[in-house]
Amino acid sequence: MTIISQAITRLFDFRLLLLASLFLFASCAQVVRPTGGITDSKPPVVLNYFPENKTSNFHLNSFTMKFDEYFVVKDINKQWIISPPLKAAPDYKIKGKTLIVSFTDTLKENTTYNFNFGKSLADVNEGNELLGLSYIFSTGSYIDSLKLSGSVFQALNNNKEKEVLVMLYEENRCAEDSFPYKILPDYFAISDASGNYTINYIKPGKYRAIALKDANSNYLFDSFEEPVGFCDSVIKLDKNATLDFSIFKEIEEKTYLKNKFNSEYACFTVIVNKPLSQLAVMPLHAIKSDDWAIVESNTSKDTIQIYLTDFSLDSIKLAIVNNALPIDTVEFPVLPREKFTGKNKRAIESKLLIKSTPMAGGEKDLNVPLTLSCNHPVKQVHADSIVLQMRKKLLPFTLKKTDEVGKKYQLDCTLSNDSSYQLLIKPGAFIDCFGNKNDTLRVSFRVPSIETTGNLYLTLSTDSSAKLLDFKKNHYLLQLLNEKGEALNTQKVEKFGTFNYLQMKPGNYKAQLIIDHNKNGKWDTGKYLHKQQAETIIFMSGSINLRANWDVEEDWKISSVK
Repeated sequence: MTIISQAITRLFDFRLLLLASLFLFASCAQVVRPTGGITDSKPPVVLNYFPENKTSNFHLNSFTMKFDEYFVVKDINKQWIISPPLKAAPDYKIKGKTLIVSFTDTLKENTTYNFNFGKSLADVNEGNELLGLSYIFSTGSYIDSLKLSGSVFQALNNNKEKEVLVMLYEENRCAEDSFPYKILPDYFAISDASGNYTINYIKPGKYRAIALKDANSNYLFDSFEEPVGFCDSVIKLDKNATLDFSIFKEIEEKTYLKNKFNSEYACFTVIVNKPLSQLAVMPLHAIKSDDWAIVESNTSKDTIQIYLTDFSLDSIKLAIVNNALPIDTVEFPVLPREKFTGKNKRAIESKLLIKSTPMAGGEKDLNVPLTLSCNHPVKQVHADSIVLQMRKKLLPFTLKKTDEVGKKYQLDCTLSNDSSYQLLIKPGAFIDCFGNKNDTLRVSFRVPSIETTGNLYLTLSTDSSAKLLDFKKNHYLLQLLNEKGEALNTQKVEKFGTFNYLQMKPGNYKAQLIIDHNKNGKWDTGKYLHKQQAETIIFMSGSINLRANWDVEEDWKISSVK
């Protein structure tokens, strides 16, 4: 065999060996699905507009936007914001990678329109949303460029409010005070998640401004359930400006029956739509005596609870009145005790229930007395069936009724700090107006030591040159609030000075000062048609951290009144 033949043979054998190795490797390798490459994280990009974005002298009824990829359009009713608003919602079509937006409204002359698409546009595959896309055009010879911005606050608590319409109306369209009820705004924006808003592309002029929490998305103030705020004066815009709003929910002028129900045996509830100082009910049938029922009004003066005591009646028909003026009539059937059932048709047993403050296992607030509350008016009390003790030592107390109908009681007694107590209410200690007797109630509670509480000394003052508060002219109410915003203490303030809050639970507190314009001892909301703003509340910036066994001296210097 020649040298060349030997070389060819070796090369052939090597190729066979290589082929066999490749076959063996392929048979042992795991089959893996090919990957799709890097995930697309970019939203669609606009390649061109027709007509061009920010076009002037626009007189078409449509415009188009071409994107660099296929896309979807979603939730246009919420996401598309068009200022000034159109009477009829625009329509759209998708042709390949092009969006065609068309509208039927006759556009206003010499007006700049802003179509904001929100986050309605996204790519087909990954759903990447295109944010901040706007198309602007003007029916006049130039694009208006003024801007109004600011924040929206709740008048009652100073929290910033999102999703509030801030609307501008040209003054010459606002001859009637009722314009927000009847006409659409010329410009608007919606406050963002931080309560801030910006209206862009406004033309110079004079405007009225309204802020509205629009419940039905019609750009009209047409419900008392919609919080509203307004600027007292006409706004002259000739440069960029800032304007904040405080919104409030009005109290409806019309009075009407809101609800009525009979959820317990011989217990009837009537609710009207707003607080009424002289709310009452009058029977419209013959009664044997004035003691036909026990009638209770709640603290907000919008609800009456009726506990029937004359069971010779098979129904009760009542007139709801305020200051002797009729509001409505209601009628309830009077069912026998054994026939009274709930929604599931099961018999509901009438019971007398008692709740204590503090509750079982709780800790008594050093500033709150020991109290008992009942679900029904109580007709008889056997105080000798109530036992209060500390380590088996009986303690004397006085039981005092604290309401008119006998549902609330206070136990006045001397309690020591840093001690545990047991309260026992034996069966039959209380008998309600239906003859029900209470079951046994055992309550163990603890009175904390003073060292677990703190003292707050709040000094109210102002710059002597500012003269922001006029105690001779106005009434002021100082409130201390917990971190939930609940008022723990309200007191009238007649001069600057220091106010003491002793033996308070540790926590974060806030203070606010109400300018009580009508001197009725409470905060009052506003009324748009009366041009009446909600009563001003001056809010203390920040919070006061009160720690156990600490004295905190806080100086609140009033520097401005909104």
